[in-house]
Amino acid sequence: MNLPNDLSMKFRLCTLPIILIGLLFLNVSGYSQSKFELSGGAGFPELINFKISYGKNVKIALSQSILPFYEPPLPLGPTSVEIYYHFAGKSKYFVQPSWYLMGGLGIFWPNEGGFTDLHETAFSAYPRIGRSINFSKSNGINVDAGIFIPFFDFNGVIIYPSINVSFFFRL
Repeated sequence: MNLPNDLSMKFRLCTLPIILIGLLFLNVSGYSQSKFELSGGAGFPELINFKISYGKNVKIALSQSILPFYEPPLPLGPTSVEIYYHFAGKSKYFVQPSWYLMGGLGIFWPNEGGFTDLHETAFSAYPRIGRSINFSKSNGINVDAGIFIPFFDFNGVIIYPSINVSFFFRL
């Protein structure tokens, strides 16, 4: 496909999240709806983020970040795939253990002059430990902290702190 440069970039930005969401929803019709979770929050490296996840004790999530304080060309932050493993703790509202380990892999899009000032796609990893605080059977907050490892900082391996707080709603 021979598209103009600007149109080609928009096509790539739209295609990856659609494919990942399609994979997330693939073949899930026989499962309970309560395994789906929508959330929105703020953190680093995600900044303002929106997530959709599927699962109980082991969950897979797709996260898209936005950069509200930066000018275009691209107000998108990293697109991430995250895996959660709930392993300990009890909640009076939900059977899922409240403590979890999370591993995220983020894709940073080219954003010259923006948050990352990248000229090409780059990756990052951010492992964390966190806790779900349930307010009821259908909502609560997730709080997690860990480290952020950017694979695009060529000044050596630098590890930054990483944190996220998000409000979730189970479907």
